[in-house]
Amino acid sequence: MRVAVTGGSGQLGTLVLRQLAETRAVKEIVALDRRPPLIVSGKLRPIVADVRDPGLAQHFQGCDALIHLAFLVAKRGRREWQDDVNVRGSANVFDQALQAGVRRILYASSVAAYGVVPGLPVPVVETTTRTRQESFWYSCAKFDVEARLDQLEAAHPDLSVLRLRPAILIGRRMEHQLGGAMRAGYFPDGGSMPLVWDEDVADAFLLALESGARGAFNLAAEEPLSSRELARAGGLRYLRLPRAPLRLFEKLVSGLRLLPPADPGWLAVADFPLVYSSAKARAELGWKPRCPTAREVMRYAAENVPRRLDRRIAVFARVVDSTSRRAPPRADLSGCEAVVHLDLTGPGGGDFTLRAHDGRVRLQRGAPRPAQATVTLKAATLLDLLAGRSDLAGAQLSGRLRVDGQALAGMLVSGLVESFRAASRLPGLRGLFARRLARRMAG
Repeated sequence: MRVAVTGGSGQLGTLVLRQLAETRAVKEIVALDRRPPLIVSGKLRPIVADVRDPGLAQHFQGCDALIHLAFLVAKRGRREWQDDVNVRGSANVFDQALQAGVRRILYASSVAAYGVVPGLPVPVVETTTRTRQESFWYSCAKFDVEARLDQLEAAHPDLSVLRLRPAILIGRRMEHQLGGAMRAGYFPDGGSMPLVWDEDVADAFLLALESGARGAFNLAAEEPLSSRELARAGGLRYLRLPRAPLRLFEKLVSGLRLLPPADPGWLAVADFPLVYSSAKARAELGWKPRCPTAREVMRYAAENVPRRLDRRIAVFARVVDSTSRRAPPRADLSGCEAVVHLDLTGPGGGDFTLRAHDGRVRLQRGAPRPAQATVTLKAATLLDLLAGRSDLAGAQLSGRLRVDGQALAGMLVSGLVESFRAASRLPGLRGLFARRLARRMAG
């Protein structure tokens, strides 16, 4: 099977690409986005492209299915620009896919397609009437894209369309205001906020692709909680926002052109129930979310989503990088060229680029795009390795450390750990500093 994915570099796209890369039935993945993906796989063919490009059909040739995920979510910018990307860009993707002969479309819609309006039934099911909510740009765009799919289904009886309608995605890479607030340790007041763990949504895409399912499916965690209860469940500080001053501030900064305008829908508080049934997804797709309730979503986020980088890891990275810059090139690294994404998950984690070049190994903040390999482990596991409480082989065998792409990546991480341990055995000031840092790692 050959699958095309738009938005493969985003929060959900990263997870969907990983799922596809691990699926034997998928032989090739064409990933289109404005930036290279984080996932490393021999199956992956990354293409830098815009959903509005008129020549997308050439990339969809020979594809058995299209998974359309590309969408602007909670971004600043004029509504005309957002609609151009989200609505007209989506229509272009569908038209180009049809032109290339694709007859299977899986689309990431949203529960927002129903409208976030009073009077919604409890719970909302897939047959609930969708409301075009003009005042909420994102919701309105989701409505309009689904309306376009309605037209395409009517015009092309041989076209199979699946619409997954997830709630607010919570997960590792939330590149918007809510994600920023959570990483800072806060959860803002949003009234009724239906959630779903993003990996559970990626699972649903794979289930739908493999089963050939069509139609619409809601994806939301059960037992929704208030914003205050969600904050408590995730160990976050509840942040009550004064909405009237915020709206006034938005009008001021956008009117003076200090900042691009923001979607006013994200500033509204839903003080009415927003409950969505996922019974259809469970029954027909066999969807079994790892986080079945909203409370579990927030608990899982607390355990797996990085907030502030652990200071010990930050010091370690600075020491490694500065030492490498000053030291002469290492003979054992001659000819070794690699770019590795060191993905540290959980509390204290973050993204690093591990780069081997000209006999040196550099370690710097941020995820490389593209990378030749990815090493994934929890921040706590890295601290255990540096403190000598664990070894790399054991961590890899137990699944606590994962290497995707070049096997050399694991050797480079092992080399960093062993070099740090060796430094702690040296005499003099360097050894003293390394021993003190190792004690801090152990603490």
